[in-house]
Amino acid sequence: MGISQSTLRENNVRIAEPGSLTDLANEDQEFISDIKNLIAKREKKAIVKRMMRGKRQRMREGKPWGKAPIGYIYNKAEERYELDDKWSWVIPYIDKLYLEEQLGMKLIADKLNEISRTPNGTLWNETLVYRRLVSKAFHGVMEKNFSNGEIITIEGIYPQLRTLETYEKIQEERNKRGIVYKATSRRKDNIHILRRTVSTCGICGRKVSLHQNGKADKPTYYLKHGRKMKLKDETTCDISINTKRFEHNLIQAIKDILSGEEQAKNYIKLEVSRDDIKDLESQISNLDKITSDRKEKLDRLLDLYLDGAFKKEVLQQKQKDIEKEYEIHSKEKQQLVAKYEALKKKEWNYEMVYNYLEFAEDFDTELTHLEQTKLVGDLFPGATLFQDKIVLKAEINGEIPVDITIPIDPDLNGWHHTKQKWYKDKYAGSIK
Repeated sequence: MGISQSTLRENNVRIAEPGSLTDLANEDQEFISDIKNLIAKREKKAIVKRMMRGKRQRMREGKPWGKAPIGYIYNKAEERYELDDKWSWVIPYIDKLYLEEQLGMKLIADKLNEISRTPNGTLWNETLVYRRLVSKAFHGVMEKNFSNGEIITIEGIYPQLRTLETYEKIQEERNKRGIVYKATSRRKDNIHILRRTVSTCGICGRKVSLHQNGKADKPTYYLKHGRKMKLKDETTCDISINTKRFEHNLIQAIKDILSGEEQAKNYIKLEVSRDDIKDLESQISNLDKITSDRKEKLDRLLDLYLDGAFKKEVLQQKQKDIEKEYEIHSKEKQQLVAKYEALKKKEWNYEMVYNYLEFAEDFDTELTHLEQTKLVGDLFPGATLFQDKIVLKAEINGEIPVDITIPIDPDLNGWHHTKQKWYKDKYAGSIK
Protein backbone atom coordinates (compact mmCIF):
# COMPACT_ATOMS: atom_id res chain seq x y z
CA MET A 1 0.00 0.00 0.00
CA GLY A 2 1.38 3.44 -0.98
CA ILE A 3 2.28 6.19 1.50
CA SER A 4 0.22 9.38 1.25
CA GLN A 5 1.83 12.73 0.47
CA SER A 6 0.57 14.15 3.77
CA THR A 7 2.50 11.47 5.68
CA LEU A 8 5.65 12.20 3.67
CA ARG A 9 5.21 15.94 4.28
CA GLU A 10 4.72 15.50 8.05
CA ASN A 11 7.96 13.53 8.23
CA ASN A 12 9.94 16.01 6.10
CA VAL A 13 10.56 13.40 3.41
CA ARG A 14 11.72 14.56 -0.03
CA ILE A 15 11.03 12.69 -3.26
CA ALA A 16 14.07 11.98 -5.41
CA GLU A 17 13.45 11.59 -9.15
CA PRO A 18 15.89 11.48 -12.09
CA GLY A 19 17.20 15.04 -12.44
CA SER A 20 15.09 16.58 -9.66
CA LEU A 21 14.33 16.62 -5.93
CA THR A 22 10.76 17.39 -4.77
CA ASP A 23 10.17 19.04 -1.40
CA LEU A 24 6.51 18.51 -0.44
CA ALA A 25 6.71 21.38 2.05
CA ASN A 26 6.94 23.65 -1.00
CA GLU A 27 3.43 24.15 -2.43
CA ASP A 28 4.64 24.75 -5.99
CA GLN A 29 6.76 21.62 -6.00
CA GLU A 30 3.91 19.59 -4.45
CA PHE A 31 1.57 20.86 -7.21
CA ILE A 32 4.05 19.80 -9.91
CA SER A 33 4.40 16.40 -8.23
CA ASP A 34 0.59 15.94 -8.30
CA ILE A 35 0.48 16.74 -12.02
CA LYS A 36 3.27 14.22 -12.70
CA ASN A 37 1.36 11.54 -10.77
CA LEU A 38 -1.79 12.21 -12.77
CA ILE A 39 0.12 11.98 -16.04
CA ALA A 40 1.78 8.73 -14.88
CA LYS A 41 -1.59 7.17 -13.99
CA ARG A 42 -3.04 8.22 -17.32
CA GLU A 43 -0.06 6.77 -19.18
CA LYS A 44 -0.35 3.51 -17.21
CA LYS A 45 -4.02 3.18 -18.22
CA ALA A 46 -3.12 3.87 -21.85
CA ILE A 47 -0.40 1.20 -21.76
CA VAL A 48 -2.80 -1.36 -20.25
CA LYS A 49 -5.42 -0.53 -22.90
CA ARG A 50 -2.86 -0.97 -25.69
CA MET A 51 -1.73 -4.28 -24.19
CA MET A 52 -5.31 -5.59 -23.96
CA ARG A 53 -6.04 -4.33 -27.48
CA GLY A 54 -3.01 -6.27 -28.68
CA LYS A 55 -4.11 -9.41 -26.80
CA ARG A 56 -7.62 -9.19 -28.25
CA GLN A 57 -6.22 -8.79 -31.75
CA ARG A 58 -3.88 -11.72 -31.20
CA MET A 59 -6.83 -13.93 -30.21
CA ARG A 60 -8.88 -12.75 -33.19
CA GLU A 61 -6.02 -14.00 -35.37
CA GLY A 62 -6.26 -17.38 -33.62
CA LYS A 63 -2.99 -16.97 -31.70
CA PRO A 64 -2.89 -18.06 -28.03
CA TRP A 65 -1.42 -16.22 -25.05
CA GLY A 66 -1.32 -16.57 -21.31
CA LYS A 67 -0.08 -18.97 -18.65
CA ALA A 68 -0.46 -22.64 -19.50
CA PRO A 69 -3.17 -24.44 -17.44
CA ILE A 70 -2.15 -27.46 -15.38
CA GLY A 71 -1.36 -30.37 -17.68
CA TYR A 72 0.21 -28.18 -20.38
CA ILE A 73 3.45 -26.39 -21.20
CA TYR A 74 3.99 -23.62 -23.75
CA ASN A 75 6.43 -24.26 -26.59
CA LYS A 76 7.81 -20.77 -27.36
CA ALA A 77 9.65 -21.87 -30.50
CA GLU A 78 6.50 -23.22 -32.14
CA GLU A 79 4.09 -20.87 -30.29
CA ARG A 80 1.77 -23.61 -29.14
CA TYR A 81 0.67 -25.47 -26.01
CA GLU A 82 1.74 -29.07 -25.52
CA LEU A 83 0.95 -31.76 -22.96
CA ASP A 84 3.00 -31.72 -19.78
CA ASP A 85 3.80 -35.39 -19.10
CA LYS A 86 4.34 -34.65 -15.40
CA TRP A 87 0.84 -33.21 -14.80
CA SER A 88 -1.40 -34.43 -17.66
CA TRP A 89 -2.85 -37.17 -15.39
CA VAL A 90 -4.61 -34.67 -13.10
CA ILE A 91 -7.66 -33.77 -15.23
CA PRO A 92 -8.65 -37.36 -16.23
CA TYR A 93 -8.22 -38.35 -12.56
CA ILE A 94 -10.48 -35.50 -11.35
CA ASP A 95 -13.09 -36.42 -13.99
CA LYS A 96 -13.05 -40.08 -12.92
CA LEU A 97 -13.52 -39.23 -9.23
CA TYR A 98 -16.30 -36.73 -9.97
CA LEU A 99 -18.32 -38.67 -12.57
CA GLU A 100 -17.65 -42.34 -11.89
CA GLU A 101 -17.06 -42.37 -8.14
CA GLN A 102 -19.46 -39.46 -7.47
CA LEU A 103 -17.07 -37.75 -5.05
CA GLY A 104 -17.51 -34.13 -4.04
CA MET A 105 -14.88 -31.43 -4.57
CA LYS A 106 -13.44 -31.62 -1.06
CA LEU A 107 -12.97 -35.39 -1.24
CA ILE A 108 -11.35 -35.02 -4.67
CA ALA A 109 -8.97 -32.43 -3.22
CA ASP A 110 -8.14 -34.83 -0.38
CA LYS A 111 -7.43 -37.63 -2.87
CA LEU A 112 -5.14 -35.36 -4.92
CA ASN A 113 -3.26 -34.26 -1.79
CA GLU A 114 -2.56 -37.93 -1.01
CA ILE A 115 -0.72 -38.14 -4.34
CA SER A 116 0.87 -34.72 -4.79
CA ARG A 117 0.52 -31.01 -4.10
CA THR A 118 -0.23 -28.57 -6.91
CA PRO A 119 2.57 -27.53 -9.31
CA ASN A 120 2.97 -24.38 -7.16
CA GLY A 121 3.54 -26.50 -4.06
CA THR A 122 0.24 -25.55 -2.39
CA LEU A 123 -2.42 -27.99 -1.17
CA TRP A 124 -5.40 -28.79 -3.36
CA ASN A 125 -8.72 -27.37 -2.19
CA GLU A 126 -12.35 -27.27 -3.35
CA THR A 127 -11.87 -24.04 -5.33
CA LEU A 128 -8.94 -25.44 -7.32
CA VAL A 129 -10.91 -28.59 -8.16
CA TYR A 130 -13.98 -26.53 -9.11
CA ARG A 131 -11.96 -24.37 -11.54
CA ARG A 132 -10.70 -27.50 -13.31
CA LEU A 133 -14.22 -28.90 -13.60
CA VAL A 134 -15.67 -25.75 -15.23
CA SER A 135 -12.70 -24.83 -17.45
CA LYS A 136 -13.11 -25.22 -21.20
CA ALA A 137 -9.34 -25.35 -21.69
CA PHE A 138 -9.14 -29.09 -21.09
CA HIS A 139 -11.25 -29.92 -24.15
CA GLY A 140 -9.11 -27.53 -26.21
CA VAL A 141 -10.85 -24.15 -25.93
CA MET A 142 -9.19 -20.85 -24.99
CA GLU A 143 -11.82 -18.34 -23.88
CA LYS A 144 -11.12 -14.87 -22.47
CA ASN A 145 -13.56 -12.33 -21.02
CA PHE A 146 -12.21 -8.81 -21.56
CA SER A 147 -13.05 -5.77 -19.47
CA ASN A 148 -14.84 -4.13 -22.41
CA GLY A 149 -17.41 -6.94 -22.33
CA GLU A 150 -15.99 -8.79 -25.34
CA ILE A 151 -15.65 -12.57 -25.11
CA ILE A 152 -13.25 -14.23 -27.57
CA THR A 153 -13.14 -18.00 -28.01
CA ILE A 154 -10.62 -20.07 -29.97
CA GLU A 155 -11.12 -23.79 -30.58
CA GLY A 156 -8.32 -26.34 -30.66
CA ILE A 157 -5.69 -24.35 -28.74
CA TYR A 158 -4.86 -27.05 -26.18
CA PRO A 159 -4.44 -30.81 -26.75
CA GLN A 160 -7.55 -32.44 -25.25
CA LEU A 161 -7.33 -33.91 -21.76
CA ARG A 162 -11.11 -34.48 -21.77
CA THR A 163 -13.68 -34.59 -24.56
CA LEU A 164 -16.42 -32.02 -25.10
CA GLU A 165 -18.90 -34.78 -24.23
CA THR A 166 -17.20 -35.32 -20.86
CA TYR A 167 -17.19 -31.57 -20.19
CA GLU A 168 -20.93 -31.40 -20.87
CA LYS A 169 -21.53 -34.42 -18.61
CA ILE A 170 -19.63 -32.64 -15.82
CA GLN A 171 -21.72 -29.47 -16.19
CA GLU A 172 -24.91 -31.53 -16.22
CA GLU A 173 -23.73 -33.36 -13.11
CA ARG A 174 -22.94 -30.06 -11.38
CA ASN A 175 -26.47 -28.90 -12.09
CA LYS A 176 -27.96 -32.14 -10.80
CA ARG A 177 -26.05 -32.15 -7.56
CA GLY A 178 -27.57 -29.83 -5.02
CA ILE A 179 -25.66 -27.98 -2.32
CA VAL A 180 -24.81 -30.38 0.48
CA TYR A 181 -23.76 -28.70 3.72
CA LYS A 182 -21.58 -30.15 6.48
CA ALA A 183 -20.39 -32.93 4.19
CA THR A 184 -16.79 -32.75 5.31
CA SER A 185 -16.10 -36.47 4.99
CA ARG A 186 -18.87 -37.78 2.75
CA ARG A 187 -18.50 -41.43 1.88
CA LYS A 188 -19.77 -43.35 -1.13
CA ASP A 189 -21.98 -45.55 1.07
CA ASN A 190 -23.81 -42.43 2.28
CA ILE A 191 -24.64 -40.88 -1.11
CA HIS A 192 -28.30 -39.90 -1.18
CA ILE A 193 -30.46 -41.45 -3.90
CA LEU A 194 -31.77 -38.03 -4.99
CA ARG A 195 -28.33 -36.47 -5.31
CA ARG A 196 -28.51 -36.47 -9.12
CA THR A 197 -32.15 -35.38 -9.34
CA VAL A 198 -32.78 -31.65 -9.84
CA SER A 199 -35.56 -30.62 -7.44
CA THR A 200 -37.67 -27.47 -7.59
CA CYS A 201 -40.19 -26.05 -5.12
CA GLY A 202 -43.84 -26.54 -6.08
CA ILE A 203 -44.76 -23.43 -4.07
CA CYS A 204 -42.38 -20.74 -5.32
CA GLY A 205 -40.59 -22.45 -8.24
CA ARG A 206 -37.09 -22.00 -6.85
CA LYS A 207 -34.46 -24.73 -6.88
CA VAL A 208 -34.46 -26.95 -3.80
CA SER A 209 -31.07 -28.21 -2.63
CA LEU A 210 -30.02 -31.32 -0.76
CA HIS A 211 -28.51 -30.38 2.61
CA GLN A 212 -26.63 -32.80 4.84
CA ASN A 213 -26.69 -32.52 8.62
CA GLY A 214 -25.40 -34.73 11.40
CA LYS A 215 -22.34 -36.96 11.51
CA ALA A 216 -20.61 -38.15 8.35
CA ASP A 217 -21.26 -41.84 9.15
CA LYS A 218 -24.94 -41.19 10.04
CA PRO A 219 -26.03 -38.19 7.96
CA THR A 220 -29.51 -36.67 7.88
CA TYR A 221 -30.61 -35.11 4.60
CA TYR A 222 -33.05 -32.28 3.97
CA LEU A 223 -34.53 -30.90 0.78
CA LYS A 224 -34.77 -27.19 1.46
CA HIS A 225 -34.17 -23.61 0.31
CA GLY A 226 -31.08 -21.68 1.29
CA ARG A 227 -33.18 -18.70 2.37
CA LYS A 228 -36.80 -17.65 2.93
CA MET A 229 -38.83 -15.95 0.20
CA LYS A 230 -41.92 -13.76 0.59
CA LEU A 231 -44.63 -14.58 -1.95
CA LYS A 232 -47.20 -12.31 -3.58
CA ASP A 233 -49.90 -13.35 -1.11
CA GLU A 234 -47.60 -12.17 1.74
CA THR A 235 -46.91 -15.74 2.89
CA THR A 236 -43.33 -17.00 3.24
CA CYS A 237 -41.87 -19.99 1.40
CA ASP A 238 -39.19 -21.76 3.39
CA ILE A 239 -39.82 -25.41 2.58
CA SER A 240 -37.65 -27.94 4.42
CA ILE A 241 -38.36 -31.68 4.30
CA ASN A 242 -36.35 -34.41 5.98
CA THR A 243 -35.91 -37.04 3.26
CA LYS A 244 -36.57 -39.84 5.77
CA ARG A 245 -40.22 -38.82 5.52
CA PHE A 246 -40.47 -40.13 1.94
CA GLU A 247 -37.43 -42.32 1.11
CA HIS A 248 -39.23 -45.55 2.04
CA ASN A 249 -42.31 -44.38 0.11
CA LEU A 250 -40.19 -43.81 -3.01
CA ILE A 251 -38.77 -47.33 -2.89
CA GLN A 252 -42.22 -48.78 -2.19
CA ALA A 253 -43.73 -46.80 -5.07
CA ILE A 254 -41.34 -48.35 -7.60
CA LYS A 255 -42.13 -51.85 -6.25
CA ASP A 256 -45.90 -51.18 -6.33
CA ILE A 257 -45.82 -49.76 -9.87
CA LEU A 258 -43.97 -52.84 -11.11
CA SER A 259 -46.39 -55.19 -9.31
CA GLY A 260 -49.40 -54.28 -11.46
CA GLU A 261 -51.50 -51.61 -13.16
CA GLU A 262 -53.98 -51.13 -10.31
CA GLN A 263 -51.16 -50.42 -7.87
CA ALA A 264 -49.48 -48.12 -10.36
CA LYS A 265 -52.62 -45.94 -10.49
CA ASN A 266 -51.93 -44.91 -6.88
CA TYR A 267 -48.89 -43.00 -8.12
CA ILE A 268 -49.45 -42.26 -11.83
CA LYS A 269 -52.44 -40.87 -13.68
CA LEU A 270 -52.86 -43.43 -16.46
CA GLU A 271 -56.48 -42.72 -17.37
CA VAL A 272 -56.88 -39.62 -19.56
CA SER A 273 -60.19 -37.86 -20.23
CA ARG A 274 -61.21 -35.55 -23.08
CA ASP A 275 -60.81 -32.61 -20.73
CA ASP A 276 -57.22 -33.72 -20.04
CA ILE A 277 -56.49 -33.78 -23.77
CA LYS A 278 -58.02 -30.32 -24.23
CA ASP A 279 -55.94 -29.03 -21.34
CA LEU A 280 -52.84 -30.55 -22.95
CA GLU A 281 -53.64 -28.85 -26.25
CA SER A 282 -54.09 -25.55 -24.41
CA GLN A 283 -50.71 -25.93 -22.66
CA ILE A 284 -48.96 -26.68 -25.96
CA SER A 285 -50.60 -23.65 -27.59
CA ASN A 286 -49.57 -21.44 -24.66
CA LEU A 287 -45.98 -22.68 -24.78
CA ASP A 288 -45.93 -22.05 -28.53
CA LYS A 289 -46.84 -18.41 -27.87
CA ILE A 290 -44.21 -18.11 -25.13
CA THR A 291 -41.40 -19.52 -27.30
CA SER A 292 -42.43 -17.24 -30.19
CA ASP A 293 -42.38 -14.28 -27.80
CA ARG A 294 -38.86 -15.19 -26.62
CA LYS A 295 -37.67 -15.38 -30.24
CA GLU A 296 -39.08 -11.91 -30.93
CA LYS A 297 -37.35 -10.56 -27.82
CA LEU A 298 -34.02 -11.94 -29.02
CA ASP A 299 -34.53 -10.27 -32.41
CA ARG A 300 -35.38 -6.92 -30.76
CA LEU A 301 -32.35 -7.04 -28.45
CA LEU A 302 -29.87 -6.28 -31.23
CA ASP A 303 -31.93 -3.26 -32.39
CA LEU A 304 -32.08 -1.90 -28.83
CA TYR A 305 -28.31 -2.34 -28.47
CA LEU A 306 -27.64 -0.55 -31.78
CA ASP A 307 -29.96 2.27 -30.66
CA GLY A 308 -27.77 2.68 -27.55
CA ALA A 309 -30.40 1.42 -25.07
CA PHE A 310 -27.75 -0.52 -23.13
CA LYS A 311 -24.09 -1.60 -23.20
CA LYS A 312 -22.69 -4.71 -24.87
CA GLU A 313 -22.24 -6.62 -21.59
CA VAL A 314 -25.91 -5.94 -20.73
CA LEU A 315 -26.89 -7.21 -24.20
CA GLN A 316 -24.94 -10.43 -23.64
CA GLN A 317 -26.53 -11.03 -20.22
CA LYS A 318 -30.07 -10.33 -21.48
CA GLN A 319 -29.45 -12.55 -24.47
CA LYS A 320 -28.21 -15.34 -22.20
CA ASP A 321 -31.26 -15.04 -19.89
CA ILE A 322 -33.78 -15.07 -22.77
CA GLU A 323 -32.04 -18.00 -24.48
CA LYS A 324 -32.21 -19.96 -21.22
CA GLU A 325 -35.95 -19.24 -20.90
CA TYR A 326 -36.46 -20.23 -24.54
CA GLU A 327 -34.59 -23.49 -24.01
CA ILE A 328 -36.65 -24.39 -20.91
CA HIS A 329 -40.01 -23.64 -22.55
CA SER A 330 -38.99 -25.35 -25.81
CA LYS A 331 -38.11 -28.55 -23.94
CA GLU A 332 -41.39 -28.42 -22.01
CA LYS A 333 -43.32 -27.94 -25.27
CA GLN A 334 -41.41 -30.81 -26.92
CA GLN A 335 -42.29 -33.13 -24.02
CA LEU A 336 -45.99 -32.20 -24.05
CA VAL A 337 -46.15 -32.72 -27.82
CA ALA A 338 -44.56 -36.16 -27.33
CA LYS A 339 -47.16 -36.96 -24.66
CA TYR A 340 -49.95 -35.75 -26.95
CA GLU A 341 -48.69 -37.96 -29.79
CA ALA A 342 -48.47 -40.95 -27.41
CA LEU A 343 -52.10 -40.37 -26.37
CA LYS A 344 -53.25 -40.15 -30.00
CA LYS A 345 -51.44 -43.40 -30.83
CA LYS A 346 -52.83 -45.01 -27.62
CA GLU A 347 -49.26 -45.64 -26.41
CA TRP A 348 -49.88 -43.88 -23.09
CA ASN A 349 -50.48 -46.94 -20.91
CA TYR A 350 -49.19 -49.05 -18.05
CA GLU A 351 -46.96 -51.13 -20.33
CA MET A 352 -45.02 -47.99 -21.30
CA VAL A 353 -44.33 -47.20 -17.65
CA TYR A 354 -43.51 -50.81 -16.75
CA ASN A 355 -40.95 -51.10 -19.56
CA TYR A 356 -39.31 -47.89 -18.36
CA LEU A 357 -39.00 -48.99 -14.73
CA GLU A 358 -38.59 -52.76 -14.95
CA PHE A 359 -34.80 -52.77 -14.61
CA ALA A 360 -35.19 -50.89 -11.30
CA GLU A 361 -36.80 -53.90 -9.64
CA ASP A 362 -34.99 -54.75 -6.37
CA PHE A 363 -32.63 -51.81 -6.93
CA ASP A 364 -32.67 -51.11 -3.17
CA THR A 365 -31.22 -54.53 -2.33
CA GLU A 366 -29.20 -55.48 -5.41
CA LEU A 367 -27.35 -52.21 -6.02
CA THR A 368 -24.79 -50.21 -4.03
CA HIS A 369 -25.65 -46.70 -2.79
CA LEU A 370 -23.64 -45.22 -5.66
CA GLU A 371 -25.43 -47.40 -8.24
CA GLN A 372 -28.80 -46.51 -6.69
CA THR A 373 -27.99 -42.80 -6.97
CA LYS A 374 -27.01 -43.11 -10.63
CA LEU A 375 -30.09 -45.19 -11.45
CA VAL A 376 -32.58 -42.86 -9.74
CA GLY A 377 -30.89 -39.83 -11.35
CA ASP A 378 -31.29 -41.42 -14.79
CA LEU A 379 -34.89 -42.50 -14.18
CA PHE A 380 -35.99 -39.24 -12.57
CA PRO A 381 -33.85 -36.29 -13.75
CA GLY A 382 -36.27 -33.83 -12.11
CA ALA A 383 -38.66 -33.55 -9.17
CA THR A 384 -41.10 -31.03 -7.71
CA LEU A 385 -41.36 -30.78 -3.91
CA PHE A 386 -44.49 -29.88 -1.94
CA GLN A 387 -45.20 -30.03 1.79
CA ASP A 388 -47.14 -33.31 1.49
CA LYS A 389 -45.69 -34.93 -1.64
CA ILE A 390 -42.76 -35.08 -4.02
CA VAL A 391 -43.52 -35.50 -7.73
CA LEU A 392 -40.77 -37.38 -9.58
CA LYS A 393 -40.39 -36.41 -13.25
CA ALA A 394 -39.66 -39.36 -15.54
CA GLU A 395 -38.81 -38.88 -19.23
CA ILE A 396 -39.80 -42.04 -21.08
CA ASN A 397 -37.86 -42.52 -24.32
CA GLY A 398 -36.08 -39.31 -23.39
CA GLU A 399 -39.09 -37.07 -24.06
CA ILE A 400 -42.51 -38.34 -22.85
CA PRO A 401 -43.06 -36.78 -19.39
CA VAL A 402 -44.60 -38.95 -16.67
CA ASP A 403 -45.26 -37.68 -13.13
CA ILE A 404 -44.94 -40.17 -10.28
CA THR A 405 -46.42 -38.76 -7.06
CA ILE A 406 -44.77 -39.95 -3.84
CA PRO A 407 -46.50 -39.10 -0.54
CA ILE A 408 -44.50 -37.44 2.25
CA ASP A 409 -45.30 -38.76 5.71
CA PRO A 410 -46.65 -36.26 8.27
CA ASP A 411 -44.04 -34.79 10.60
CA LEU A 412 -45.20 -36.85 13.57
CA ASN A 413 -41.91 -38.53 14.42
CA GLY A 414 -39.83 -35.39 14.69
CA TRP A 415 -38.18 -35.76 11.29
CA HIS A 416 -38.19 -32.00 10.81
CA HIS A 417 -36.21 -29.92 13.29
CA THR A 418 -35.31 -26.30 13.50
CA LYS A 419 -31.76 -25.73 14.75
CA GLN A 420 -33.08 -24.51 18.08
CA LYS A 421 -35.22 -27.63 18.62
CA TRP A 422 -32.41 -29.90 17.40
CA TYR A 423 -29.97 -28.55 19.97
CA LYS A 424 -32.63 -28.61 22.70
CA ASP A 425 -33.40 -32.27 22.00
CA LYS A 426 -29.72 -33.16 21.72
CA TYR A 427 -28.70 -31.75 25.08
CA ALA A 428 -31.96 -32.24 27.01
CA GLY A 429 -30.74 -35.53 28.47
CA SER A 430 -27.56 -33.95 29.86
CA ILE A 431 -29.47 -31.35 31.91
CA LYS A 432 -30.10 -32.55 35.48
